[in-house]
Amino acid sequence: MSIVFINDHPFYVDKAQKVFTSGTLTSDVWSRFTDNFGKLTVIGRGVKLDNESHGHKKADAENVVFDLFFEIKGGKDYFKYRKKIIEKLTPYIQQSEYIVLRLPSNIGVIAAEICKKYDKKYFVEVVGCAYDSMWFFGNLQGKLLASITAAKNRKAIRNADAAVYVTEKYLQNRYPNSNNQINASNVVIDVFDDYVLSKHIDYLQMNSEVKKIGMIGNISLPYKGYEVLFRALRDVKINFQLEIVGGGDSKWIKQLIEKFNLENKVILKGRINNREEIYDFLDNLDLYVQPSLTEGLPRSVIEAMARACPIIASKAGGIPELISEEFTYNVKESKRLSNLINLALNDINILKKMSRENFIRAKEYSFQTINNRRYQFLQKIKNDIQN
Repeated sequence: MSIVFINDHPFYVDKAQKVFTSGTLTSDVWSRFTDNFGKLTVIGRGVKLDNESHGHKKADAENVVFDLFFEIKGGKDYFKYRKKIIEKLTPYIQQSEYIVLRLPSNIGVIAAEICKKYDKKYFVEVVGCAYDSMWFFGNLQGKLLASITAAKNRKAIRNADAAVYVTEKYLQNRYPNSNNQINASNVVIDVFDDYVLSKHIDYLQMNSEVKKIGMIGNISLPYKGYEVLFRALRDVKINFQLEIVGGGDSKWIKQLIEKFNLENKVILKGRINNREEIYDFLDNLDLYVQPSLTEGLPRSVIEAMARACPIIASKAGGIPELISEEFTYNVKESKRLSNLINLALNDINILKKMSRENFIRAKEYSFQTINNRRYQFLQKIKNDIQN
């Protein structure tokens, strides 16, 4: 059996031809396909690595081969190289028994068109909102293309023979599929220990003079909501320190920090890849914030929940499916965000309540729960396609 996985994700390839990722498509992800279908070919974008100390996570794995577009950087390249994309995808689609498209994706949309041409069944993983991603990309071109891009992805999802959504309702409502479908987060937590909750409650009860607020996100992406957060922090009355973990070019965010006079309040910690270091960061927060303008189901929020962090977040994407409504706010509503931060950091009982609720909710994203759901669904798809 053969299966092809098609998406826009940029994979990094070093001089030894080892493949890495800065996202969630790490080497342990592929087993859900290879265990069910055998050999897997991954098609996406490629970036050559010259620096050996890059800090990216391992993406290659046994029974997985990568065939990447190194010439496609984004934007206009999808139009410029459309013919080349079709030429590469067509034989894979014709010859593969199972076809998976991870959407939203420009390459994935083209793949769906080819599947229709050759009457090939395919299923999709829906991991985000195409419209929001384009609209909040930060430039005029993105806003102009948002509706067109969303319509193309919506059609590809509607015509799929099966769909896996990372949200429970949000993406299903925006990009419906009436065939086989489940919700299964692409974020799973390996281990849950009640000691994590008690330890975080103990930390909160220390009631430190300087409240530590934390966030995880690429610091070069405006749609992570940094401007909204910084505007809100100007009105926070309690003494605080904001620590941001994430890679990316720091020039833009440093200018933003200066604009809001937060130079003495914000620390950029850079990228952290080590899981234990991430846990240590989250375990020592009074409050985690997620001010995103657009999201699917954010990994960072679920990880913070699993470490019993109190969390305040925007209502972007699937976040309201994770966080209690009383601790969320409408996208870009910086005034309510500042009010919520002031409210939470001034009341230890509220922080403890948030901590307990988030930890309990996060257990629904355990590896065993999500993996079993995905495995059973993939088995059903396999049987349906064979029959």
